[in-house]
Amino acid sequence: MKFQNCTILAFAILCIIFTKVTCETEAVTDGTTTTTPEPPKKKTPVKDSKLCKKCSCVINDNTSLLDCSEKLAGDWFTSDEWKDLIDGDVVFKTIKLEHNNLTAIPALPPYGVENLYLAFNQIENVTLGAFQNLSELVNLDISHNKLTTKTLVPDVFQGPYSISDYKPLPKLRSLNLGYNDLHSLDADIFEHCPQLEELVLCSNPFQIINKNAEVAISGLAYLKTLDISYLEIDSLPETVLHGPRDLNTLLAAGNEFKRLPDGLEYAQNLVHLVLNENPIENLVGDNVFPEMTNLKYLSMTFMPKLYKIGPGAFSELQNLTELILSDNKFLNEIDELAFPKNVTGGPYLDYPPLEHFYLNNCNLTVLPKPLLVRWDKVKVLDLQYNPWTCDASNDYLINVLIGQVNKTSPVLARNVQCASPEGLKDVPVLRVANEHLVENPGGSLVWIGLLVVLLIAIPTIVAAYAIKKRGCFGRFRRSDSVANRALYNRTSFNEDFHI
Repeated sequence: MKFQNCTILAFAILCIIFTKVTCETEAVTDGTTTTTPEPPKKKTPVKDSKLCKKCSCVINDNTSLLDCSEKLAGDWFTSDEWKDLIDGDVVFKTIKLEHNNLTAIPALPPYGVENLYLAFNQIENVTLGAFQNLSELVNLDISHNKLTTKTLVPDVFQGPYSISDYKPLPKLRSLNLGYNDLHSLDADIFEHCPQLEELVLCSNPFQIINKNAEVAISGLAYLKTLDISYLEIDSLPETVLHGPRDLNTLLAAGNEFKRLPDGLEYAQNLVHLVLNENPIENLVGDNVFPEMTNLKYLSMTFMPKLYKIGPGAFSELQNLTELILSDNKFLNEIDELAFPKNVTGGPYLDYPPLEHFYLNNCNLTVLPKPLLVRWDKVKVLDLQYNPWTCDASNDYLINVLIGQVNKTSPVLARNVQCASPEGLKDVPVLRVANEHLVENPGGSLVWIGLLVVLLIAIPTIVAAYAIKKRGCFGRFRRSDSVANRALYNRTSFNEDFHI
């Protein structure tokens, strides 16, 4: 009996084991699993976290912003604050940590931030791979810090680690390194962010673009915007602009260029160019713009020495729509042939289709009509604060252009004033036009001629009128009649005598 019970028990156990194995086999065969899924982690309501009480959290349909500027007092987030961020129910796409006296950037934990702003701190060191866990990072701003060439090494920007090597930061497109203490760049500094489209280097004491920096910048094949303003450089290697074939915006203000930068002809896709605050004296001879068929926007303002723009200065910029030449205190001459080019080889010249033209705060006295052919196409024309001459030499400005300006932008006509002649000094040109106050030497001669004629004609007419009133004209007529009759009678007498 005992044996029988043991046999039954063993059989039952075997059945259970068989059933379990069979079920597991079927589950594997069906491609499913019988493992009970873990319940999802409960998300932390970020809006109610301590971090959002310390910082400003903006969460709506269009924005998810965490602004901790001036809130961290020199320290990064605590472990609890990082945990609230990582486990939160909202991923902040933009995080601002500016003005916090941070001195270093540690290796940041995995997070879906897209825009990270670390400007206006005291950052001197960056941990290697500091950003490699930020797989969604698009814009990184580390400007206004204390970074040096020595501390800014290529592996700072390395991406996530793979089996054989570090991958690039997959989505990084904009990098701002402006206002640091960089004298150069490591030649391989951008090897982990080859997809960069915007690079800002402004206000670093480069003084020269050396070979390493040249290699680093020219290797960015997808670069579209380059800011090299205020680098204290007086020349630009040609290959810097030759490498980035898609470059469309170049900001090179506040440098020491005495001539137009070399290599501009290689920037064939350039659309916007800013050369403000450079000590270029003139655009004449061979110091004129090369052919740049895509350039539409050019700014050359606050040039401390620019006094003349000569023939052909802009003639190779045949698609230019906006030109800003304002605040050039010594600029007193723009040649009337600065713009035209004979593109077709025919009898007509071609001009760029300017729509916005700024000439305010210069030293211009005359604006020649032939400077442009289609002045009527210029939508905004700023001529304010120039010492304009109000005589016949400025006839087109006075009688046509100022009226056009007043019609399209009345505010821009207010401070267009005469500086000479003395009688019209400080008089608005618009008033000169409306009241016909212009002094015209040719017109004066005409008036003098008319006056002389009047002085001769009036006495003559008065004298004739007086003679008529006295009857002199009647006596003359009677004497003539008597003479005629006497002649007639004599003739008759002679005829009779012959008969």
